Amino acid sequence: MNEVSRDIVQFLKSRGFLDGKNSLNEHESLTETGVIDSIGLLQLIDYLESRYKIEIPMEIITPENFDTLSGISQSVTNLKK
Repeated sequence: MNEVSRDIVQFLKSRGFLDGKNSLNEHESLTETGVIDSIGLLQLIDYLESRYKIEIPMEIITPENFDTLSGISQSVTNLKK
């Protein structure tokens, strides 16, 4: 698990999104498993923008990019470049 994924998991735990679930698979759907909803996603995006000093354009916030740890991590990494 890379740094961005670890930060996401820590954020989710600190906000109570991972109650009773200790780990996430990199490719596990955050919405299908009920870990996060649309409000939680907005909170996560706000956190990532602040943490990594990036701006996440609305057009990249798609299920392909923002439904798994892997997708979110890759999107953030690409925006950091």
